[in-house]
Amino acid sequence: MKTKEVDRPIATMEGWEDGSKYKRELFNLDRWELQSADQLTIHIGPHDIVLVQDPHSSHLGGYIWLTAIVFCAYLESLCEKKERHGWISLDRTKRWVELGSGVGLIGLMLRKMGIEDVMITDISELVPVMERNVEANGFTVKSVSGRRKNEASKTDEVLVEPLLWGDGDAIEHVKSSGVIDYLVACDCIYSEASALDLVDTMDRLADETTTIICISEVRNQAAQDAFMAEAKSRFHMELLPPSQWQGKVKGVAFAETLNLYRLRKSVAPTKHKKRIKNKSS
Repeated sequence: MKTKEVDRPIATMEGWEDGSKYKRELFNLDRWELQSADQLTIHIGPHDIVLVQDPHSSHLGGYIWLTAIVFCAYLESLCEKKERHGWISLDRTKRWVELGSGVGLIGLMLRKMGIEDVMITDISELVPVMERNVEANGFTVKSVSGRRKNEASKTDEVLVEPLLWGDGDAIEHVKSSGVIDYLVACDCIYSEASALDLVDTMDRLADETTTIICISEVRNQAAQDAFMAEAKSRFHMELLPPSQWQGKVKGVAFAETLNLYRLRKSVAPTKHKKRIKNKSS
């Protein structure tokens, strides 16, 4: 648990309050402040990520959640230390797919850190806000499902796809662009039923080489328990001790209870799977 004060803003927020437009800095994580803004610029290390959101969205992913900011700060600490033998490699050639991306912060952070192959996904209703945020940060929106016509350029792209957990066709579209090195889900454990669908989707997307990262604020212990029970039946699963990772988070003060899980499929000793990577066109 981290509670120390920070000396630089975590975010710059813009929106409307009592009929007047405001712009102010936020130095500590405050869910209600963050979720009330129409536009945010999240400051993580040297990176500024611009996000538009809808404070009145009927979807949980329509606005920012503080756990995503904490995880981005953790990734930045790994990048800063250039850890080559840690459990997360920030090699620019690794393929990352995010589930439940919401407004897209983690995927955009990865892209700004130099990861070249990033896909963000969420329900179809949230695709427009993800696409707006990709473009607001200077990247080009790409699709692998034929949902939109891709531009000729392949530089500075971010893949954006609709994905309802458990939807077989959508899962196949996500898998079609290559083997996934890292599958990440942030604050996606919020009900027992959705936790089971989340694990099923992870299982269908991952192979034996995929590292699955799941980080979640503990609000509903029954949902956490359902996730852990189902995940343990399909994966080798670890709940990382807070002392192993939270001390690396810099510049972000938080007091919430966060669980960070690492999951992998067991490797069959006689099975050798050839990795094929394809880029979208």
